[in-house]
Amino acid sequence: MTPQETIRALAAHVKAAVYPNLGTWRARKVTGTASSGDATFDIDDIAEAAVEQFLHEHNVNVAYYSEDRGLVHPFPDRSPEGILIIDPIDGTRSAIAGLEACVVSVAWADYCEAPTLSDVRYAAIAEIKGSYLFSAERGGGACILNEAGQQVLPTLSPTTEVANMAWTLEVVGAPLDLVFRAVSDMASQTTLKGGFFILNSSAYELTRLLTGQLAGVVDVRNRLLKDFPQTREAFVRYGGGRPLSLYGYDVAAAALIAQEAGCVLSDAWGRSLADWKLLDTTEANFGSLIAASNPTLHTRLLEAVEEGFARLRREGLNR
Repeated sequence: MTPQETIRALAAHVKAAVYPNLGTWRARKVTGTASSGDATFDIDDIAEAAVEQFLHEHNVNVAYYSEDRGLVHPFPDRSPEGILIIDPIDGTRSAIAGLEACVVSVAWADYCEAPTLSDVRYAAIAEIKGSYLFSAERGGGACILNEAGQQVLPTLSPTTEVANMAWTLEVVGAPLDLVFRAVSDMASQTTLKGGFFILNSSAYELTRLLTGQLAGVVDVRNRLLKDFPQTREAFVRYGGGRPLSLYGYDVAAAALIAQEAGCVLSDAWGRSLADWKLLDTTEANFGSLIAASNPTLHTRLLEAVEEGFARLRREGLNR
């Protein structure tokens, strides 16, 4: 199999293993803590086992990194042909509740000591409850396949007005009062003609840009933490003992897919994501995200975030 065929098949295999456990009592059992500090559930363990099974059964000569296991070399006596960045379930909380906002995310990157987003060559994301399979090759565009294997064309939202956009905000482990204050004007504008959602699955959310269901995806947690270091204590409290944020592996596949489809992505300061390390979950490598279905909307989202943080500085955190 080619790298693209391999990761598509792997995503489908993990989906098949996970699907029967969606929304079950077993899926809800907390079994540990991931390398990122996030909680892991029984359904995560099922997905991880499916990854190992697939790689060994198909003799796929790669190393792989996952949130729960860290970096794994299934064949330690070989030189890997690449490294897979795998989130077996992005959107675990949706999965254990039986909701739709959960996907299997797989990216194939060049094998090197510290791969970054720019090293990702292929990407595949499978909906767990749905039937769509999203994939991309760097420089080769993105595609969507339905259950019959037929290609579905991406449909990016043409809206350029913040008030008319449907968008999501990431909030896990963050002091919600401060996050909401930073984006309150933007959120308030969209509640009538657009739509404001919290789905807790960055990979799922970015694929919704390709289906036209969303026009924007925003994560400003790390900007709040960096611009206002005094919030760290609150991040530690709500993160279960350590700060949580967006990690490179969260969007390793989804970022390539969205960009190859024509979406515009940056961090919450407007900077490129290209050098974001994929295997580093330390606080120094925390990330943020502003993603939009078109350049004009992306510019307006950045402006809205800038205005929100300027207002937060003027008013102070303890108004």
